[in-house]
Amino acid sequence: MNIKRLFNALFRIISTMRLRTLAVLYVAGFLVVEEFVPDVIRHYNFGVLLALSGIFFAWLVGGKRTMYYVAFFNTFLVFVFSSILWNKGIIIHSGLFVARAFITIYILAALIAFVMLLRKSPADERSEAQQRAIEEARRRHQNLEFMVASKKLKQDLLAQANAVKDELLILEGVWRSKIHDIINDLPDVKERELYGQIIAPFQEKIISHLRDLAKHLTFELEPVTLDALHGFLKEKVDAYRGSISSGHQITYEDTGWQSCNRQTFIDKQKLWDMLLNIIRNSQAALDRKRIELLRNGTVQQFIPQIKICTAHTDGEALVTVLDNAGGVPPDTLKMLYREPVVSAKRTSATPGQGTMFVKFFAERMNLSVGADMTTLLGEPGLAVNIKLPVAAG
Repeated sequence: MNIKRLFNALFRIISTMRLRTLAVLYVAGFLVVEEFVPDVIRHYNFGVLLALSGIFFAWLVGGKRTMYYVAFFNTFLVFVFSSILWNKGIIIHSGLFVARAFITIYILAALIAFVMLLRKSPADERSEAQQRAIEEARRRHQNLEFMVASKKLKQDLLAQANAVKDELLILEGVWRSKIHDIINDLPDVKERELYGQIIAPFQEKIISHLRDLAKHLTFELEPVTLDALHGFLKEKVDAYRGSISSGHQITYEDTGWQSCNRQTFIDKQKLWDMLLNIIRNSQAALDRKRIELLRNGTVQQFIPQIKICTAHTDGEALVTVLDNAGGVPPDTLKMLYREPVVSAKRTSATPGQGTMFVKFFAERMNLSVGADMTTLLGEPGLAVNIKLPVAAG
């Protein structure tokens, strides 16, 4: 451990040295050799060491890719230089290359090669850290652009909603005028009754749809207590269950959110949109299973079930959507909510948008999404888990 710390400290010192300092040291070394070492062979050994140190500094400052280029050119240069010295008769026997000086150079080269190949270059580490920082900055920039665009879209949508409301008021005035033109003696009570039967329901539905659309198109994170989130999700599940006519049994069970004042930082409408995507995927899987059982003549024994469970443990809250639709193959299970998966609802082999929608907003709300096989509803099925970080109480 001490040797490792020593090496790390040495790398930090060398990698932070200025080129000017290195140049002075190398020139000083050359002058010492030139002045006190008259032997040409030792000058040659010094040149080989310079080439070796050049390879090391290329790895240290430029990274492994740069080191490969410098290693090739320096080795080739030493080879050409050695060939010239051999042809000129300066190197007179091959025993020079197995002498003690060269054996020392070989050991040093092997040690440097061992370090360079097994350890990541500080330059590569800095480059990777910089790349991660760039990716993080790009992701934050995309989030900012999305939120700005989302707010602008909400403002435009609300402006259009106000325009629709104005048109509805004009429609109401025109309708009352026409009713009076058709039936002059129509009592006020009868007029309000007709209005309530014909105009009011459509007006309320139009405004309700526009308000819901505004909620779906915006993305604003805010602190929400688990108790408030429980009430919101339960209301949404009850409303959705009442709006569908299929035979799916959709239940909601809470084991820790109600009356809990711990907070999570999310967009609760987007959380519901994510859950709705997961529920609809379960419904589609259940429908496919029922069709398959119909073909086999055993559909009477199958009760399609979807269960939404909420739970709370220290540090995180958990939402789980379970079904008994048979689950998915293992290779698909590993990719769910992590990579694009070919949708079983589409006739063409194209990835479904629902899982990527869930993944996109889960990442932006710092949620964790995963899927596992389960038999908790009596038959094989899928359990999709969403983990929400909870602020410390």
